[in-house]
Amino acid sequence: MKKSEFLFPLARIINDGVMTFVGLLLAYFLRMRWFELFDLSAPTTFFPLDLFYIFAAKTALILVVILALNGRYQFGKDEKIWDEFLRVFWVFSAGMALVLVSFFFAKFIFFSRFIFGFGWLFSIVFLLAGRIGLRQIRQKFYEAGFGKIRILVLGNGTIAKQAISFLKSSPKYEIVSHISQQEKYSDKDTFEKLLKDLQPHEVLLADEKSSEKITAKLVRITHINHVRFRFLPDELGLDLASVEVSTLGDLPLVTLHNTKIGGWGYITKSGIDFAIASVSGIILSPVIGIVAWKVWTQDKTAPIFYGSERVGRKGKKFLCWKFRTMIKNADKKKEKLLSKNERKGGVLFKMENDPRITPLGKKLRKWSLDELPQLWNVLNGEMSLIGPRPHLPEEVRKYAQDDLRVLGVKPGITGFAQINGRSNLSFQEEMNFELFYLKNWSLKLDIIIFLKTIWIVLKRKNAS
Repeated sequence: MKKSEFLFPLARIINDGVMTFVGLLLAYFLRMRWFELFDLSAPTTFFPLDLFYIFAAKTALILVVILALNGRYQFGKDEKIWDEFLRVFWVFSAGMALVLVSFFFAKFIFFSRFIFGFGWLFSIVFLLAGRIGLRQIRQKFYEAGFGKIRILVLGNGTIAKQAISFLKSSPKYEIVSHISQQEKYSDKDTFEKLLKDLQPHEVLLADEKSSEKITAKLVRITHINHVRFRFLPDELGLDLASVEVSTLGDLPLVTLHNTKIGGWGYITKSGIDFAIASVSGIILSPVIGIVAWKVWTQDKTAPIFYGSERVGRKGKKFLCWKFRTMIKNADKKKEKLLSKNERKGGVLFKMENDPRITPLGKKLRKWSLDELPQLWNVLNGEMSLIGPRPHLPEEVRKYAQDDLRVLGVKPGITGFAQINGRSNLSFQEEMNFELFYLKNWSLKLDIIIFLKTIWIVLKRKNAS
């Protein structure tokens, strides 16, 4: 997902909140202050302006949350303007009705039916006008080349022609290429070269004759290369665990995502990661300090922290930090021990009673204290608290093509594979758990993984 895709939903949130607040204030001033200019009756209940500011701000926040819960701030989902207006109108009106009903269940002085009625009218008019303005601004940005989506179109026939016609008419899209011959993209190597050469943000399949096998192959390759996949033909027997239905002009459009960790899910997860890592770092700072001192006194010639190069989201390499648990220059001695690898699958390395691990290192690993420095990786945006296990570059090079899909999200300090066997799993078993997590992610699942991780550590179970 492009960073520019965050801007428009965020602008909608700001617009809706501000316009609701302004609409309520205008209704207040009209009733409480300006009626006197027309020699109309004064309000029977005086409601101070400073209290009304608080009421208007709370109401605006509640209505934005209601709009969000009803899918009014989705990423990359375009609607016709009248469809957007109707849905926003009904959701906003229902939200205002809920606020009105709350008056009857709370000890709240009902200030004026006029203020409430005109507050709703002014707010919805300002809100919709603001959304029109945002559409115009976004249009200007697209015309200036900012935020354009580079799209590779595959297929031939009526649907492909309709799609290309729409894409060319929209300043939002830039067609990097149109491949009409199926043989030019049905071959795996040829298609991967196209993706590398053209660097599209999205691939659009608009081929009525595409077989299920070819389409499934295209989905896998695009996801492996971290490119969004969309298609226009009839329903196909594909993995629809993370699917989004929208429109492309007058055509129904289906987007197949590699994972549910996208859009607001990605923002929410990243925000929670940062907040928890920040608080945990402060609370655990005495423990981190004591462990660091213990590691340093064990061998003052060796570093306290060990930065291991790992492969993160979209294949980006980073240093995954841990407290040093092995002897100095342990990496150089790994080659001699590869023949004693006990991990099934031959990709990952595990050895019982690894002679490179120090006595203190065994204790740190048993209680997972060696992983505390990874809180810095979370704060730095390189890792998540919960996610797939971060692997070494040489391990990733041994991945099967389908396994590369796990690189679509940030790796985690703990994850679904860790709570289901950790290092006792074979490589393929671990990958199956990781791919399940990608397709079935939710905040509830993250909470379950987090709590189970604590339980496993407290039981000193499956320590590596």
